[in-house]
Amino acid sequence: MRTRQLVRKMSGMRAGAGVRRAQGPFLLPARVVLLVAGLIAVALGTFTLLHDYHAGQVDRLYTILALLSGLVWLACIGLGFMGYRFGVFGAGAIAFVQFGVLASTHFVSGAGALGTFVKHEGLPVATVAMALVPACALVVMSAAVSWTNPSARNPRQETIALLLASLLGAVFVILQATDGVHRTDFGTANTEDGAFAAAIVASLWLAGGLWIGRVRRTGALLIVVATFIVWYSFVTLHLVKGGTSVREIASTSGVIWALISAAATVLAGASFVVALTLLALALVRPGRSKQPQTAPAAQRASR
Repeated sequence: MRTRQLVRKMSGMRAGAGVRRAQGPFLLPARVVLLVAGLIAVALGTFTLLHDYHAGQVDRLYTILALLSGLVWLACIGLGFMGYRFGVFGAGAIAFVQFGVLASTHFVSGAGALGTFVKHEGLPVATVAMALVPACALVVMSAAVSWTNPSARNPRQETIALLLASLLGAVFVILQATDGVHRTDFGTANTEDGAFAAAIVASLWLAGGLWIGRVRRTGALLIVVATFIVWYSFVTLHLVKGGTSVREIASTSGVIWALISAAATVLAGASFVVALTLLALALVRPGRSKQPQTAPAAQRASR
């Protein structure tokens, strides 16, 4: 009887471990995130490349080679979605290279600086350039997960509201920074540094929203950091004396842009409070959860 009970316990432990392995860190399978983020990144990268060529930032040969690289990137994304590891590696590697090229071209002072680029090609190129940063970050992150666990997902959906808030918040942050590029209003920072900081904040907010369902502490910490930067920047730039008021934003850029800026701040503040609460609970619960486990262990020892 004891042997049978031991075999059943061991088989139950193996089954439980198998279930845990089948769970992924995201609410969606990592390969789906890779596909969606990859297609968006390819589209945004192609848009930026064509405008680079139109502005004379790159020559025809560079443009042709970059377009061919885009096709390879697209193929790698498709193969990665199908489960081929070399496709996953290629998609993540090209996304990382794309991020490096973008950061060293449009987010630094020089001929291709974002402020100069916008004057030649229009304000939408700033939005696309900033949105390409979190898109590349999602591709790299989902590729890392897809390498070992491409199809599994996290079945717990209690944090789906924070994920949706992070997606909406990232969009608001990018749009808010777009208006900042239009008005050249990033406080003491220049246009390139301010826009790049906004893109990184959007990336952190998205990463936190994706990870919080599985890795509660890490996801909550990322959301806390990102949202703190958003609402604190709004306070220092638009509410403190000497800054640009919301009324001035409405008169200069339009009421819609003022509403976007306010909505980003309100959403960031609410997400900050919720994520900070979850982080505090995640830090407190492990200490409490160890106490009930000691009683069964003591009972087994007494038997």
